[in-house]
Amino acid sequence: MKNKYDTSVVFLYAIGKESLLPDDFRKKIPYSTISTWRKTDYSNYLGHEFRYHFKDAFKSFELESENKRLKKYMMVLARSWITLSHIMLPLVKQSNNNKEAQLKILTAINYLKNMMGIDKTLKLIGLSKPLYYQWELEARFECFDSFTQLCTKRHPQQLQLKEVQKIKSMLIDPETDHWPINSIQGQALRKKELVASLYSWYKYARMWGIKKKLIKKQRKTVGLIATCANEYLHVDTTFYPLIDGKQICISFVMDNYSKMILGYHIAASNNFDLVRKSLGNALKTIALHPTQKHSYLVTDGGKENHNKYIEAFISKLSKQKITKIRALKDIRFSNSPVEAVHRTIKGRYLKNRKFESIKTLNNYMKWVVEDYNKVRPHYKHRPRTPYEVYFDIPLNFDIRKRIKEAISLRVKNNKCTKCIQCTGCKLPQNNRYKTKLVGKSNK
Repeated sequence: MKNKYDTSVVFLYAIGKESLLPDDFRKKIPYSTISTWRKTDYSNYLGHEFRYHFKDAFKSFELESENKRLKKYMMVLARSWITLSHIMLPLVKQSNNNKEAQLKILTAINYLKNMMGIDKTLKLIGLSKPLYYQWELEARFECFDSFTQLCTKRHPQQLQLKEVQKIKSMLIDPETDHWPINSIQGQALRKKELVASLYSWYKYARMWGIKKKLIKKQRKTVGLIATCANEYLHVDTTFYPLIDGKQICISFVMDNYSKMILGYHIAASNNFDLVRKSLGNALKTIALHPTQKHSYLVTDGGKENHNKYIEAFISKLSKQKITKIRALKDIRFSNSPVEAVHRTIKGRYLKNRKFESIKTLNNYMKWVVEDYNKVRPHYKHRPRTPYEVYFDIPLNFDIRKRIKEAISLRVKNNKCTKCIQCTGCKLPQNNRYKTKLVGKSNK
């Protein structure tokens, strides 16, 4: 028995609108029947001229079907994004220094914002509005005369090209290879060679892949915080191998407040005499300080620090009263400040160096302590040195005034530069900025 179909089904095939029918229903209709409906000449039927009455109804139904189909696609895309968002969102945040990735993200945002609006689009992408406008501005006004490819006229506070080159030359200078970046920045500020924020130094160091880290990973420790010089002294012994593998002992005495090395001594064995001589050298420096006649000496539990000889030495002192306390026993703090000095000296000054004897090591250590105390700006006191903090020596310039003058001069020079983009000079075809954002004109 043949199937009978409603005239509406036949009519849809006749006018070519069979896509409005469900797919599972259409698959049940034999191809021969469909072919017959399509080949039939309906102009022979009376009243075929009134078919136009149904056109508007079919258009409305077509739009409704298309909307349902698009809504289904959008739901699938939304579910896919939710599934992958924990992978994609971190990649978006890591694109801050990747111009190519930024342009692709901006292109995707310009596609979506016309449909969803800028606020919903940025929320979906996981990008803040200020960062989006910054990326868009950088993409629109790329400049070939600037190191960061930003137009110097529109971004006049950026560092000049000669300043950036100066940063690079100072970072790779072998004479300050043992200094951290913050100390080099402080030295440049002191000598007025370059006035730039510490953030800028770290930013350009990352661009060039320049790293100035200690050999050993620094661990954040909790220690005493002194309120004045000579309030807390720290003593500890570290070991360093000679070229023949023999371990040499180095004892340091440092001031908690200024981080200055007050005294040190080098010996072949770790005993009370090593500590006594380093304390004696430290007392010579302390005698030059006009205030604070009573100090607390923080030590660890080593036997070289706790014996009758050291106790007798301390008890005989008359000009400087010293009370010896043991870290993590008499007080809850560790002896970490002097251990930080060990890491700095061994990780920066003595790294990749071998000495044949104690004498050669001692000669080199004289320069190391002098450089650490008086030349190298310390991170905690930047741009001042430990020596200046210990003896309360002020800087001979105003930091804020110097920074303001540098910014003013930088803005003035950047505004006077002849930018290729602003002057309208034509570049070679292979150097032109080819990437265009969707919806933006290349002006």
